[in-house]
Formats: sequence, C-alpha cells, structure tokens
Amino acid sequence: MRKIFLIFLLLMVSLYIKPQEYIKNCYYGFTFEVSRNSNWGYGELVITNVEPYSPAEKIGIKVDDIIMEINGKATYLRDNQTIADWLFSDMYTPEVKFTIRNMNTYFKEYTLERKCITVNSVSERELSNIFSFYSLENTNQRSFTLPLTVEPRKEIDFTDYHSYDFYNPGDEVPAIDKQITALLEKELQSKGLVRNTEDPDIVVQIYYTYEPNPRFTGLNNPNYRPGSWRFSTEKQQMVLLPIFDAKDPKAGSAAQFIVDFGFSFYDRKYINTESLTQIWDCNIKDYLSANYSLEDYVKLHTPLMLKQFPYSVKKNEAKYTVEFNRYNYTGIYFDADNLATVNDVDPNSPAFIAGIRPGYLIRKINDKRFNQTKEDLSASYKNFITETMVLRNPTTRFVNAEGFSECMFWNVAYYPEIMKEFNKPEYLTNFSYLYGFEKYINPKNDNHLTIEAWDGSHKRVFQLTPQIRQSVTIKTE
Repeated sequence: MRKIFLIFLLLMVSLYIKPQEYIKNCYYGFTFEVSRNSNWGYGELVITNVEPYSPAEKIGIKVDDIIMEINGKATYLRDNQTIADWLFSDMYTPEVKFTIRNMNTYFKEYTLERKCITVNSVSERELSNIFSFYSLENTNQRSFTLPLTVEPRKEIDFTDYHSYDFYNPGDEVPAIDKQITALLEKELQSKGLVRNTEDPDIVVQIYYTYEPNPRFTGLNNPNYRPGSWRFSTEKQQMVLLPIFDAKDPKAGSAAQFIVDFGFSFYDRKYINTESLTQIWDCNIKDYLSANYSLEDYVKLHTPLMLKQFPYSVKKNEAKYTVEFNRYNYTGIYFDADNLATVNDVDPNSPAFIAGIRPGYLIRKINDKRFNQTKEDLSASYKNFITETMVLRNPTTRFVNAEGFSECMFWNVAYYPEIMKEFNKPEYLTNFSYLYGFEKYINPKNDNHLTIEAWDGSHKRVFQLTPQIRQSVTIKTE
C-alpha cells in the first residue's frame, strides 16, 4: 500500500495571519506522495487524490500528475519538511506555482492559491460523512476488490510515452474488438495519450476468452447464485454482477462461465525498434454464476483496469474505494468543539451572501435548536440509527467501506414515518439540513433554510438556499 505523507486534511500547517489575528489552517485540496516507483515519477511527488470543489480541482490538477517543481524548486528527492516549507512558510504569498508533467505534457505550470480556514473547523462536506446515515442514498463509501494481475516492466519510465495505436492482425475485426478498442481509446486519451497510427510509442494488444466452465456439472444447488458488487463508471453507481468472489472455494466448480480479459502494452520505439517489447500488462479472470455478456463485462471493467496505469505496481489483486457524496453546501465551517459556533465562512458562498459571519452563534436551522454538546449529538445520532433501522429497505442492504453490514436506504413507503423520526427532538437531528433536498427530511421539497443566529449583540435571521454539491470519486490501492 502506498504511504501517503501528506493528505489534504493533513496537508495543512497552522499559519498566523496577522490582519485577522487568529490561526488559520491552509491547504490546496490534493493528496500526494513521494514516488518510489521507477515507472512513474521516481523521487518526485505524485498526485494521488484531488478533493472535489477544491482549489486544485478547479484549476485542472489530476490524479497521477507529477509535481516536478514548487515555485521553481525541484522536488526530486527532497525531504518532507523541505516540501512543507515551500508550500506553507511564506504567509504573505498565498499563491504557489506548481510545475507538473504527465503523459500529455512534460512541463506545465499551474498557479494555485491555497485555501485557509480557521483552525478546529469542520466543513459541511466532513459533516455529511459523519452524519451519512441521515441519507445513505447520498453519502456512503463502498469498496471492492478485482482479481487483477498487473505486470509492469521494471525500469521503464512511462512519462517517455505519449502516443499509441492498436495491434491489428487483419482487416476483419470482430465487433467486440471494436468495442474494446473504443473503450481503451477513451481512457488512454483521458490520461493524455494521443493515437498515432503511423509511428506510435505504444502498441496495445487486447485478448479475451468467454467460455462455459468445463467443471460445471449442473448438480450444484440451483439457488446458489452469488454476486459481487462493482462500480460502473458509466452509471456512476455500484452494480451487483453475477460474479463469484475470487476467494469463494466453490467458484471453480459452481461457476457456469469463465471470462478472461486483458490488454498488453508494447514498446516499439525505445527498447528495440526491430521488435515489440511488452512493458505493461493487465489481466482479469472471473467466474460467472450466470450468463453475463462479454460486451457488458468489458464495458464495466475496462475503465477500472486502466486506473492501474501509469502509476502501478506488480499485483495479483486490486482494491478500489468509491466515495459517493451529495449534500447541501452553505459555506459555513463549524467549530469542532462547539458545533453551534461559526468558525469560518467561504467567501461568496450562500451563507456569506446572506450575511452570516465568523463568530456568530447558530441558534436554529429550520427550527432545530443548536444548543447541544458534540457528545450529546453523537449519542443521539447512534440512537437514531438504531431506532430507525426498521424503516429502511432490506433489499438495499450493503456493506460500506468500513465493514458495517447493515447499511440500507430508506424505505420509500415509510417516508412520512421517517420524516416524523427526523423531527423528534430527542434525536437532535440538527445536521439533517445537509440533506434537506430529500422528501423524507423536507416534504416541501424547496431546499430552503432559515438560520437564526446571535451576532454578539442581536438575534439575526437569515434566509438562504444552499448549493447541492455532488461528487463520486474512486481510489485505487
């Protein structure tokens, strides 16, 4: 597993901002690590995650980008403290210039302004994850494992490769080959590679088989139809497929079909111009508990498999984590120790435009009082989850990334009863406003907030409509 030395929440230092006379935490909104991978950015910084709606995402920084320089200073083999100093030491210069390379370009500069928030603050995005059981339909984390075999060639630097083409043994190409080629082309181009049919750096060859399992006798329990949850990039949701778990001991004999699919990348320019040399291969083999077309199989798995390239290591399985998040954003940051206190407010956010400022004390949001301790909120939240479990739909049960097996969506037939539970004062559902666009929380369906606050001398009432922020991110390990 890659060791991340600075993540976006930890990618912060406390800066003393004199004009405001209070402490701020600053960050850029991306995760990176020092690469120890000879295939991609060895000794430099590789972006491993970009936070949705962050400064980094807004200017176009992407996962797998290599940070070559920070303000013109090379990152190669620099220690962590030096990197942190370059990013945060100058409190009066909030902008940092990153020089980045990837498969599309060798040298591109991005000027990124760090975002600074008052220390000990909790964002609405973080709160939506903390209180996700208010609306698992919108916020949850799922994980799954693919039985992938990934084989990169050692000492190959993939940043040397910028173009590709497909191996074509003849004029007659099966329809499935055309489909796979189109899928690969889309993913490779998204990584910055361009297709060159005359003189490509990489030649891509696909291979596949889809056959009945010769060990399947039909004498097994006909009701034994296991499935596996996997992520569809096309649908942007988890889907249940008729695929055995790779560790299921019955897979070899109880599976009806076996599918084997993969693709290899060959160098034709740098190693040996006289012949092709394999530099990367990715293969998946699955046992199917029922018929599942090869066309649908490759459509779902090709994008997942390509996430292993170019920053990859040799492996026999690959774990993926998918984060789904949809929540109401007002721009308020709450004090982590006293969740009724406004610690900070994003400029130009709905809350800022309405007039809410740091230091205000929230008394009510949509008539829900904010006068409880965080310990009271935590205890009431646990009780809410336990007592409302009967109102969830058992057919939607899933295991989240933390291993909790009783995750379920709300039962549509019980929406009126669910709304009553949200309104019971003992459950302290203060932060249900984060999902106020849902009918089981707000039957008016107007997603409107009334916030009552104390500004230090007067009671003030604010009317605002939050922005709905939505993101789906997938991470590999």
